Amino acid sequence: MENRKNQGNRSLDEFIRDIKDQELKGILLKLKNEIRKPDVPWVDIKTILKSLNNKDKDAFYEILSLIIH
Repeated sequence: MENRKNQGNRSLDEFIRDIKDQELKGILLKLKNEIRKPDVPWVDIKTILKSLNNKDKDAFYEILSLIIH
């Protein structure tokens, strides 16, 4: 299971690296940092996901796919 989590994180890192929009990249980096914390409250993740959805719906759906896989 840990191996799959690390693969997902690498995919997320690759996705973020390819983003040119600095505001979007900032949101994604914040999300990445929060989901890697051991006991992050759902409300924190939810707030970041809402910001991502408002900024770029396509990126939002792609990130959801990366996170759940």
